[in-house]
Amino acid sequence: MKYFNIKIKLRFVGVILAMTFFSVSCGDLLNEDPISEIGAASFWKSNADAQLGVAAIYDAMQGAYRLKHYNWGEFRSDNFSIGSASANANSLELLYNDVNSGNGGVVDWSDLYIMINRANLAIKYIPQIEGFNANLLAEAHALRAYAYFDAIRVWGGVPLFTEPVESSTQELALPKTDGATIMNDVVIPDMLKAEELMANIENKYRFTLTSIWCLQADIYMWNKDYANAKAALEKVIATNEFSLVTTPEAWQDLFLNDIQEGGPGKIMTGPELIFSIRFDLTESRDNPGQTRANRSGIFALFFAGLPSYHLSPVLERKWRDKFPIDSADWVAKYPDTDPILTQDVDADGVPEKVYGDWRYYYCRELGIDGIGSKLIGEARLAKYNKTNYSQDLDDSDIVLYRYAGILYTLAEIENILGNDDVALDIVNQIRTARQLPLVSSEEFGSTQDEREVYILDEKQLELLGEAERWWDLRRSDRAISTLNPILDTVPGGVILTPDRLLFPIFDDHLVENPNLEQNPGY
Repeated sequence: MKYFNIKIKLRFVGVILAMTFFSVSCGDLLNEDPISEIGAASFWKSNADAQLGVAAIYDAMQGAYRLKHYNWGEFRSDNFSIGSASANANSLELLYNDVNSGNGGVVDWSDLYIMINRANLAIKYIPQIEGFNANLLAEAHALRAYAYFDAIRVWGGVPLFTEPVESSTQELALPKTDGATIMNDVVIPDMLKAEELMANIENKYRFTLTSIWCLQADIYMWNKDYANAKAALEKVIATNEFSLVTTPEAWQDLFLNDIQEGGPGKIMTGPELIFSIRFDLTESRDNPGQTRANRSGIFALFFAGLPSYHLSPVLERKWRDKFPIDSADWVAKYPDTDPILTQDVDADGVPEKVYGDWRYYYCRELGIDGIGSKLIGEARLAKYNKTNYSQDLDDSDIVLYRYAGILYTLAEIENILGNDDVALDIVNQIRTARQLPLVSSEEFGSTQDEREVYILDEKQLELLGEAERWWDLRRSDRAISTLNPILDTVPGGVILTPDRLLFPIFDDHLVENPNLEQNPGY
């Protein structure tokens, strides 16, 4: 099993951790069939039990985020455009900014509440264990904070459960609690409690101090509390646990899961990876033929046979303008810098320079060879895999926090705080690692606003396909100004308004819970 090698035991306790004796229908909050008659209070007796209980939260996190991590944070941004004419209509709603309240694949929060309920169980019962492992309790607090933080970003306000559902008499049809209250009463206290309890520094697949600090920085940035966000990121950097990779091959290895014949298979390793949701093919399919809760959604979203999404022409032109792929344009812009990527094109085997940002070719379908055969706006994202595969074979990890991403966030903070020289140094630190030309102070911008756009654009290229861009546009208040000029050119596109920055509440939830009201704008 992916966390403690205890998958068989986890199947036995899964229902105890979701709900003990019954099932409920309210939003499918706990839509699991009962297997055991053992009550939760009888289960949480040892640290071994606590370990199983926390493993079950991560297990629920797989199902909650396998698709929605990207549906929420990636496809409403300017990174992608419409793919195949036969693309899934529900997927295209994200690109149109026309997400329908019946689109369960995007706005159904049932799996997220299963994760939250399992965290609530752990938070309630672990402290009752004699000599309990404080690290496990810290993980439960961090996981609940992460889930509710996303709920705030996606829907604004949601029903708030801080106690586990353990009785059929408990009230489940709660009205929405506003996002500010959830933030102040649950998310921030949880993330601070997690830091207080946690002793472990680093583990790529579990919340530890480094990933808790990354979460804190995310939350503080959302609240525009830049001083605390900076302090959290500086703690991560001070551990010296992470570093930037310095070659194209090492950068590709951070993401690659290519299982074609003769391919490298799953790699997804490297010193930049701070925290990921792990998937493992040795783990048997959950409910074969019904769900893929313990399979990743990356293959289906980014490189499907009938793709819903292609790389956006706006993105591609921005990339080529910043790093020209034409030799004359490159030399005119960067006369003192040779590109590092080469290809053999002549019979004599003499390598020819490939101009442009090598990350562009590593992210674009068919790479260097695809420039002539795949026109702008017609290429799939090839950052994770280069060939279409069955979703049943998708064990691609979902990267939540990466070192390059936190450096860009720190650069953004330094610029906001008036330390533009420090911000430029951070941007050039990443440029150096990527073996790209350095940014001059003139190019960086003469105003804080110009520099912020420059940093966010640099981050957009580096973290393409990692579900960061939409949230960056949201918290920097640039979503409307960035996306409306694009949406205005998309047939069927709906112009963004402040109301439509949130997602709608799923129709089924409104039917099941009469105390809920639809978000404005839908």
